[in-house]
Amino acid sequence: MTGTTGQILKVAIVEDHDIFRKRLSELLGFYEELELVFTTESGEGCLNYLNNSEEENLPDVILMDIELPGISGIETTFQINERYKDSDIIMFTVFENDERIFESIQVGATGYLLKDTPIDEVVKALKEVKRGGSPISPSIARKLIGMISKPGKEETSEESMVPFDLSPAEIRILEQVTEGKSNKEIAEEVYLSPWTVKTHIKNIYKKMHVNSRAAAVRLALKRDIV
Repeated sequence: MTGTTGQILKVAIVEDHDIFRKRLSELLGFYEELELVFTTESGEGCLNYLNNSEEENLPDVILMDIELPGISGIETTFQINERYKDSDIIMFTVFENDERIFESIQVGATGYLLKDTPIDEVVKALKEVKRGGSPISPSIARKLIGMISKPGKEETSEESMVPFDLSPAEIRILEQVTEGKSNKEIAEEVYLSPWTVKTHIKNIYKKMHVNSRAAAVRLALKRDIV
Protein backbone atom coordinates (compact mmCIF):
# COMPACT_ATOMS: atom_id res chain seq x y z
CA MET A 1 0.00 0.00 0.00
CA THR A 2 1.05 3.59 -0.55
CA GLY A 3 0.77 6.40 1.94
CA THR A 4 4.19 6.33 3.59
CA THR A 5 6.58 9.28 3.60
CA GLY A 6 7.48 10.44 0.08
CA GLN A 7 4.74 8.40 -1.56
CA ILE A 8 1.35 9.33 -2.91
CA LEU A 9 -1.51 8.80 -0.48
CA LYS A 10 -4.54 7.22 -2.18
CA VAL A 11 -7.84 8.63 -0.90
CA ALA A 12 -11.54 7.88 -1.48
CA ILE A 13 -14.68 9.84 -0.57
CA VAL A 14 -18.04 8.30 0.33
CA GLU A 15 -20.55 11.16 0.55
CA ASP A 16 -24.14 11.40 -0.70
CA HIS A 17 -24.31 15.21 -0.86
CA ASP A 18 -23.33 15.98 -4.48
CA ILE A 19 -22.15 19.56 -3.99
CA PHE A 20 -20.14 18.79 -0.87
CA ARG A 21 -18.59 15.68 -2.47
CA LYS A 22 -17.54 17.61 -5.59
CA ARG A 23 -16.19 20.53 -3.59
CA LEU A 24 -14.18 18.24 -1.33
CA SER A 25 -12.82 16.43 -4.39
CA GLU A 26 -11.73 19.74 -5.91
CA LEU A 27 -10.00 20.86 -2.71
CA LEU A 28 -8.12 17.60 -2.27
CA GLY A 29 -7.04 17.86 -5.90
CA PHE A 30 -4.79 20.80 -5.00
CA TYR A 31 -2.54 18.54 -2.91
CA GLU A 32 0.05 16.79 -5.06
CA GLU A 33 0.79 14.24 -2.36
CA LEU A 34 -2.78 12.91 -2.60
CA GLU A 35 -4.46 10.82 -5.30
CA LEU A 36 -8.24 10.65 -5.29
CA VAL A 37 -8.92 7.09 -6.49
CA PHE A 38 -12.71 7.23 -6.39
CA THR A 39 -15.76 9.05 -5.03
CA THR A 40 -19.21 7.60 -4.53
CA GLU A 41 -22.53 8.60 -3.06
CA SER A 42 -23.30 5.33 -1.27
CA GLY A 43 -21.90 2.52 0.85
CA GLU A 44 -22.93 0.05 -1.82
CA GLY A 45 -20.94 2.01 -4.41
CA CYS A 46 -17.90 1.98 -2.15
CA LEU A 47 -18.05 -1.77 -1.52
CA ASN A 48 -18.62 -2.42 -5.22
CA TYR A 49 -15.49 -0.45 -6.13
CA LEU A 50 -13.37 -2.23 -3.51
CA ASN A 51 -14.67 -5.67 -4.47
CA ASN A 52 -13.77 -5.10 -8.12
CA SER A 53 -10.37 -3.44 -7.70
CA GLU A 54 -6.84 -4.78 -7.75
CA GLU A 55 -4.99 -4.43 -4.45
CA GLU A 56 -2.71 -1.70 -5.80
CA ASN A 57 -5.78 0.42 -6.62
CA LEU A 58 -7.35 0.25 -3.17
CA PRO A 59 -7.44 3.50 -1.17
CA ASP A 60 -5.14 4.04 1.78
CA VAL A 61 -7.75 6.18 3.56
CA ILE A 62 -11.50 6.56 3.04
CA LEU A 63 -13.44 9.63 4.16
CA MET A 64 -16.79 8.13 5.15
CA ASP A 65 -20.07 9.94 5.83
CA ILE A 66 -22.34 8.30 8.40
CA GLU A 67 -25.74 9.11 6.90
CA LEU A 68 -25.90 7.47 3.48
CA PRO A 69 -28.74 6.19 1.29
CA GLY A 70 -29.04 2.42 1.62
CA ILE A 71 -26.54 0.95 4.06
CA SER A 72 -25.12 3.45 6.53
CA GLY A 73 -21.54 4.63 6.78
CA ILE A 74 -21.20 2.66 10.02
CA GLU A 75 -22.35 -0.54 8.31
CA THR A 76 -20.08 0.14 5.35
CA THR A 77 -17.15 0.72 7.69
CA PHE A 78 -17.84 -2.58 9.44
CA GLN A 79 -17.79 -4.50 6.16
CA ILE A 80 -14.66 -2.75 4.90
CA ASN A 81 -12.82 -3.42 8.16
CA GLU A 82 -13.73 -7.11 7.86
CA ARG A 83 -12.36 -7.46 4.32
CA TYR A 84 -9.81 -4.71 3.67
CA LYS A 85 -7.54 -4.30 6.68
CA ASP A 86 -5.12 -1.97 4.86
CA SER A 87 -7.73 0.68 4.09
CA ASP A 88 -8.21 3.06 7.04
CA ILE A 89 -11.46 4.93 7.50
CA ILE A 90 -12.09 8.40 8.87
CA MET A 91 -15.72 9.15 9.65
CA PHE A 92 -16.40 12.57 8.10
CA THR A 93 -19.71 13.85 9.35
CA VAL A 94 -21.78 16.61 10.92
CA PHE A 95 -22.88 14.29 13.76
CA GLU A 96 -21.55 14.57 17.30
CA ASN A 97 -23.99 11.97 18.63
CA ASP A 98 -22.44 9.91 21.44
CA GLU A 99 -23.79 6.58 20.21
CA ARG A 100 -22.65 7.24 16.64
CA ILE A 101 -19.15 8.04 17.87
CA PHE A 102 -18.90 4.84 19.89
CA GLU A 103 -20.43 2.73 17.10
CA SER A 104 -17.99 4.18 14.57
CA ILE A 105 -15.05 3.22 16.77
CA GLN A 106 -16.49 -0.21 17.50
CA VAL A 107 -16.83 -1.09 13.80
CA GLY A 108 -13.26 -0.05 13.04
CA ALA A 109 -13.11 3.64 12.17
CA THR A 110 -9.62 5.05 12.71
CA GLY A 111 -10.60 8.71 13.02
CA TYR A 112 -13.63 10.97 13.41
CA LEU A 113 -13.73 14.45 11.84
CA LEU A 114 -16.48 17.01 11.54
CA LYS A 115 -17.28 18.38 8.09
CA ASP A 116 -16.45 21.93 9.10
CA THR A 117 -12.82 20.90 9.62
CA PRO A 118 -10.52 23.15 7.48
CA ILE A 119 -9.18 21.33 4.41
CA ASP A 120 -5.55 21.65 5.57
CA GLU A 121 -6.52 19.86 8.79
CA VAL A 122 -8.35 17.17 6.81
CA VAL A 123 -5.22 16.53 4.73
CA LYS A 124 -3.11 16.49 7.90
CA ALA A 125 -5.50 13.90 9.36
CA LEU A 126 -5.27 11.73 6.23
CA LYS A 127 -1.50 11.65 6.56
CA GLU A 128 -1.66 11.10 10.30
CA VAL A 129 -3.77 7.97 9.86
CA LYS A 130 -1.14 6.30 7.69
CA ARG A 131 1.50 7.10 10.32
CA GLY A 132 -0.53 5.13 12.84
CA GLY A 133 -2.48 8.03 14.34
CA SER A 134 -6.18 8.39 15.09
CA PRO A 135 -7.23 11.95 14.25
CA ILE A 136 -10.33 13.20 16.04
CA SER A 137 -11.92 16.65 15.98
CA PRO A 138 -11.38 18.45 19.33
CA SER A 139 -15.08 18.58 20.17
CA ILE A 140 -15.40 14.84 19.49
CA ALA A 141 -12.34 14.12 21.64
CA ARG A 142 -13.94 16.00 24.50
CA LYS A 143 -17.09 13.94 24.13
CA LEU A 144 -15.09 10.71 24.18
CA ILE A 145 -13.31 11.76 27.36
CA GLY A 146 -16.64 12.62 28.94
CA MET A 147 -18.14 9.28 27.93
CA ILE A 148 -15.35 7.10 29.29
CA SER A 149 -14.46 9.02 32.46
CA LYS A 150 -16.24 8.14 35.68
CA PRO A 151 -15.46 10.77 38.34
CA GLY A 152 -14.98 9.36 41.82
CA LYS A 153 -14.42 5.79 40.65
CA GLU A 154 -11.27 3.88 39.97
CA GLU A 155 -11.03 2.58 36.41
CA THR A 156 -10.53 -0.92 37.75
CA SER A 157 -13.49 -0.79 40.12
CA GLU A 158 -16.08 -3.52 39.79
CA GLU A 159 -18.78 -0.96 38.94
CA SER A 160 -16.89 0.29 35.85
CA MET A 161 -16.24 -3.19 34.43
CA VAL A 162 -18.56 -4.42 31.68
CA PRO A 163 -19.47 -8.10 32.20
CA PHE A 164 -18.05 -10.40 29.51
CA ASP A 165 -16.18 -7.46 27.94
CA LEU A 166 -19.22 -6.55 25.81
CA SER A 167 -18.84 -3.43 23.68
CA PRO A 168 -21.37 -0.55 23.86
CA ALA A 169 -22.77 -1.64 20.48
CA GLU A 170 -23.14 -5.24 21.68
CA ILE A 171 -24.88 -4.16 24.88
CA ARG A 172 -27.29 -2.04 22.86
CA ILE A 173 -28.10 -5.01 20.63
CA LEU A 174 -28.41 -7.32 23.65
CA GLU A 175 -30.96 -4.91 25.12
CA GLN A 176 -33.02 -5.29 21.94
CA VAL A 177 -32.69 -9.08 22.13
CA THR A 178 -34.07 -9.08 25.68
CA GLU A 179 -37.10 -7.22 24.35
CA GLY A 180 -37.78 -10.10 21.99
CA LYS A 181 -37.04 -8.22 18.78
CA SER A 182 -36.02 -10.02 15.59
CA ASN A 183 -32.73 -9.34 13.80
CA LYS A 184 -34.61 -7.26 11.25
CA GLU A 185 -36.30 -5.17 13.94
CA ILE A 186 -33.00 -4.69 15.77
CA ALA A 187 -31.32 -3.67 12.52
CA GLU A 188 -33.92 -0.96 11.94
CA GLU A 189 -33.49 0.28 15.51
CA VAL A 190 -29.68 0.52 15.50
CA TYR A 191 -29.23 1.49 11.81
CA LEU A 192 -27.28 -1.63 10.83
CA SER A 193 -28.04 -4.45 8.40
CA PRO A 194 -29.59 -7.72 9.64
CA TRP A 195 -26.34 -9.43 8.58
CA THR A 196 -24.29 -7.17 10.84
CA VAL A 197 -26.74 -7.61 13.72
CA LYS A 198 -26.45 -11.39 13.28
CA THR A 199 -22.65 -11.11 13.43
CA HIS A 200 -22.84 -9.00 16.60
CA ILE A 201 -25.19 -11.54 18.20
CA LYS A 202 -22.78 -14.38 17.39
CA ASN A 203 -20.01 -12.40 19.08
CA ILE A 204 -22.26 -11.80 22.10
CA TYR A 205 -22.93 -15.55 22.38
CA LYS A 206 -19.20 -16.27 22.19
CA LYS A 207 -18.31 -13.73 24.88
CA MET A 208 -21.12 -14.85 27.18
CA HIS A 209 -20.47 -18.57 26.51
CA VAL A 210 -24.05 -19.29 25.51
CA ASN A 211 -25.59 -20.70 22.34
CA SER A 212 -29.12 -19.32 22.24
CA ARG A 213 -31.10 -16.11 22.63
CA ALA A 214 -32.93 -17.48 25.65
CA ALA A 215 -29.67 -18.31 27.42
CA ALA A 216 -28.21 -14.89 26.57
CA VAL A 217 -31.30 -13.13 27.90
CA ARG A 218 -31.34 -15.14 31.14
CA LEU A 219 -27.66 -14.47 31.79
CA ALA A 220 -27.96 -10.78 30.86
CA LEU A 221 -30.80 -10.30 33.34
CA LYS A 222 -29.03 -12.33 36.04
CA ARG A 223 -25.85 -10.26 35.72
CA ASP A 224 -27.75 -6.94 35.37
CA ILE A 225 -26.12 -6.23 32.00
CA VAL A 226 -29.29 -4.69 30.58
